[in-house]
Amino acid sequence: MPNFDLVFREARILENGADTTADVAVQGGRIVAIRPCVAGTSRIDVACAGRWLLPGAVDMHVHLRDPGLTHKEDIASGTKAAVMGGVTTVCDMPNTLPPTISLATLRAKADRAREVAQCDIRFFVALGKDNIGDIATCIGEPSFAGVKVFLGATTGELLTETGILERAIDALPVLFVFHAEDESVLLRNRGIAGPTPDVTSHHKIRPAQAAVEGARRIAALARPGMRLHVCHLSAADELRVLEETPGLTCEVAPHHLWFTADDAVPAGNLLKVNPPIRVESDRTALRSALADGAIAAVATDHAPHTLAEKSQPYLIAPSGVPGLDTMVPSTLMLVQQGCLSMARAVDALSTAPARILGLADRGLIAEGLRADMYLWNPSSTWTVKKKDLATRCGWSPFENIKLAGRPDGVWILGRRVA
Repeated sequence: MPNFDLVFREARILENGADTTADVAVQGGRIVAIRPCVAGTSRIDVACAGRWLLPGAVDMHVHLRDPGLTHKEDIASGTKAAVMGGVTTVCDMPNTLPPTISLATLRAKADRAREVAQCDIRFFVALGKDNIGDIATCIGEPSFAGVKVFLGATTGELLTETGILERAIDALPVLFVFHAEDESVLLRNRGIAGPTPDVTSHHKIRPAQAAVEGARRIAALARPGMRLHVCHLSAADELRVLEETPGLTCEVAPHHLWFTADDAVPAGNLLKVNPPIRVESDRTALRSALADGAIAAVATDHAPHTLAEKSQPYLIAPSGVPGLDTMVPSTLMLVQQGCLSMARAVDALSTAPARILGLADRGLIAEGLRADMYLWNPSSTWTVKKKDLATRCGWSPFENIKLAGRPDGVWILGRRVA
């Protein structure tokens, strides 16, 4: 009988932040040995030959559109895009049809996921007008990720009212994640772009000040022991508010790291997203904060819409871009370009989001943890083409852009899935 189910031979790994080479053995879906040379036999040997063996990415912010909007994406197609790109855990947001606001709607999604999901999946429940008690019944469910709070109107109608948020945070000992654009600022700016706005005005209609005011509101709630997390940072001024509040965590989306408002001129509504793509100084600040760890995690805010929907006039076209296919390659391209260390990239893609979510069994290549991982050639590149995408919507804002190569293989609990 073989000693192990699987052994990665001579893999390049991060060990205590240092680049090293080791054999990594897997048994029963867990990493059981990391040695310079693992003795014994295995059912499967993978010769790594200088390639990186990295922990599977954890995307804590996706919209899989299932149920109710499955012409854009569903759990099967979205999780296929995830694993093709090296993402082994995703957390789905609640603004579906119906929205995820109760134990029944949470369990309905979890039941569907058990049938068709290709990676591990957890679900956020939305804070609504009167569902604090309903959310309390979700605590302890294996599929429950935490509570999503919308401080400003975006896709869907789940805006959180004043007073309810404070009561929920006091009552529920869970992770709260925030869409932090402040609604009062958004309302004041709706007419700022004149009678015929287009996507190039989107960052003015939803200005950075909305994100700053939202961040201030969240910072005022922070107390020791609370788990408060700000989604999709987009502005340098927003970042400064969060840096002054110990204990808050935050994420940045790849589209905010790669694009500016100038890119909306050729891309049109394909770069209409909430919060908006902003100016070069914001992108520079976000990249710097990711590199130094002030921003903990990269998360896609994967929000697919069809090309037909995006082709509508600006005021009608929905906001959001797909990102699961490209999150890992776009982040590792920053490593290849020297903008980000490998240690920081692995932390932002895997370790930090797992820690924020309370998933202590993943996020590192370490003995005892889940064998969720991907193999990556550090010299590889990928010019993104429609034909390579697994997302149902069939397009990406990264089309025709050269990114780092996609994984050579992806494993979840030691089983090859891509």
